[in-house]
Amino acid sequence: MMIYLDSAATAPMSKEAIDAYVETATNAFGNTQSLHDAGSLAADYLASCRKLWGQFLNVRQDGIYFTGNASEANQLAIRSLLKGRPGHCRSIVSTQLEHASVLSALHELEREGYEINYVPVDRFGLVDMEIYEQSVNEQTALVVMQLVNSEMGAVQPVEQCAQIARRFGVPLHSDIVQGFGKQPVDIGLWGVASAVCSAHKIGGPKGVGIAYLDPSIHWQSVYEGTTHQGGFRAGTIDVPGIVSATIAAKHAVAEQPKSFEHARKLQEYLLEHLPDGVTATGDIKSKSPFIHGLVLPHVEGQWMMLACNRAQIAISTGTACKIGHGEAMSAMLAMGTESDDAKKFIRISFHKETSKYEIDRFIQLVEQSLCEFAPRP
Repeated sequence: MMIYLDSAATAPMSKEAIDAYVETATNAFGNTQSLHDAGSLAADYLASCRKLWGQFLNVRQDGIYFTGNASEANQLAIRSLLKGRPGHCRSIVSTQLEHASVLSALHELEREGYEINYVPVDRFGLVDMEIYEQSVNEQTALVVMQLVNSEMGAVQPVEQCAQIARRFGVPLHSDIVQGFGKQPVDIGLWGVASAVCSAHKIGGPKGVGIAYLDPSIHWQSVYEGTTHQGGFRAGTIDVPGIVSATIAAKHAVAEQPKSFEHARKLQEYLLEHLPDGVTATGDIKSKSPFIHGLVLPHVEGQWMMLACNRAQIAISTGTACKIGHGEAMSAMLAMGTESDDAKKFIRISFHKETSKYEIDRFIQLVEQSLCEFAPRP
């Protein structure tokens, strides 16, 4: 059996989520736009899911939308909010630690005439709040601030950032994919204008993203003529996938305190047993215990990932959405890591079934590999 230490890329789908998908696909296969009973039944399922997601995030259910994935949800939420902003607001404040889908959107928007102001982060990946506060003003169209970094787990003070943005009437968008279901999340309390979740990070199916846009904030549809989901996203709604995602979220939220404590203990065990020369990134006191970026002393991360794979241990060299596109180390470089050291980066990430035995196997393999390729005196 493979030892799976790459849950930040995707988590194993839970039995409850699988059962929910099969049951819904069997019983509620209608199109939610259809006016017959089959369509009405599907629409009822969808309405129930919207209500539950509103409860999970502590927000109004009429601000919940479903997409094909979180990357699409990020793109749509950011552009929908920007289209609703005054024309003179042409500055966007963010950091280089954002997910690839967000960085891609920001690069596109820069070519379209927006000024992107990347606030620096410290060596732990935490945003410089003094510079951030100086960066937000009346000309700011949007703040984009991820909750948990997917490379090494830095947790940003999203609530504080949103409070500062609100002083100038600026909405804040947050990618909470790596935080939801793993740590307490309260979008309503935080005052976040929009947020995005992903089903397959919490035991749900791939192909379902969840977006929230505050109904009190003006936004405009990205695609003219779109009628589905209030104009937010075109296309027939995947009701079985959404129900499956909602069931996975229900369990993740209920188990969140227990899961967090389990991950914290695994993090403590990992750090106590790291081989000599291997450096853990991020501030252990404040980062997510589910994600661990490690820098190796003299072996490239790509080589170690392949060595682990041969031993049936799944790890990664960074966010799966960035691999092969030249941005896998963007977070490390933003934190001041030298390019050569960034190439020695690997990431492991936990889920609720990860065990100390699996960490031991991983550590043993790393130790063997480092010894085998240790520099000769």
